Amino acid sequence: MNYESIAVLIPAYKPDRRLNKLVDELIAKGFHRIVVIDDGGGAAYADIFRDLAGKATVLTHEVNRGKGAGLKTGIREIMKTPNVGVVTADADGQHTPDDVAKIADALIAHPDALILGSRDKKAMPLRSKAGNTLTCGVFGLLTGLWISDTQTGLRGLPACALEAFSNLEGDRYEYEINMLIKANELKMPVEEVSIETIYIDNNSSSHFNGLKDGLKIYRLMFRQAGRFCASSIISAVIDYVLFILCHYAVHLTAVPAQIIARVVSSLTNYTLNSRMVFGRKATPQSFAKYYLLAACVLACSCGGLKLLTLIHVPELLAKIIVDAVLYVVSYRVQRGKIFDK
Repeated sequence: MNYESIAVLIPAYKPDRRLNKLVDELIAKGFHRIVVIDDGGGAAYADIFRDLAGKATVLTHEVNRGKGAGLKTGIREIMKTPNVGVVTADADGQHTPDDVAKIADALIAHPDALILGSRDKKAMPLRSKAGNTLTCGVFGLLTGLWISDTQTGLRGLPACALEAFSNLEGDRYEYEINMLIKANELKMPVEEVSIETIYIDNNSSSHFNGLKDGLKIYRLMFRQAGRFCASSIISAVIDYVLFILCHYAVHLTAVPAQIIARVVSSLTNYTLNSRMVFGRKATPQSFAKYYLLAACVLACSCGGLKLLTLIHVPELLAKIIVDAVLYVVSYRVQRGKIFDK
């Protein structure tokens, strides 16, 4: 296979000689452009990077900045040559040259898609398996993009997306989840390719901090959903306050008070969701879609509540179940259909 249109990008922090072995094997596979990031390993690791001279382009961070920062540095370097796709790989021996080639082949076959090298969860250590499974489930619920391995570092990045990926937030492992979020926003096709599941010494060489990096990953995933929740709370408060004022202070009857409160609160919710949550300008089309969704949610709420009470689910529990399901559905529809980028 001719890999002239593919560059391999390897961020490395305090690597061992497995990095040199990987580069040699990639060259033997036919890869002509390899970019390695020395992410602030210091003088103790200088020989490893020095021995890559003539084989790979080595870019150096004077201090450790994180995997995401290393990937962005490499992407910006590769972007200097137009129409070159990127395969990202780890330096610790978890990605084989054969699998790197599989991702490159898939990227050549699907030049507009994000390619993910997906591992078999059954072969993962329990901790990694649990974390990856949970993250995949939460990510799917929030975005509608269901993939089997959100944490894989072996990826094929299409040339058309490098500009967007080079400017993403995140300097550590959260950058990789942000890449998936951006691909979903851009409606980029995502292709999964099965690769070997390799964990050396139970992944002891990994620099992933379960608590610190995990919190950053989930903060990114829930950031938009959190703003959506805040918008809903603000609108609900306005709804109740206006109803109380209209009904008890102005002495309107309950129905007109409810109508006034609901109109104002729904307009507030629409405006907040448009600007604060999804970052889109209000348009007549999104306005019409929003209120069509509101009508559908109301109808489904009544129907769902009726259905659950018919099968003897207590009314309060039924309302909680229906509202929770419709809340997720409403978020997904608004994100993907109403305020779509």
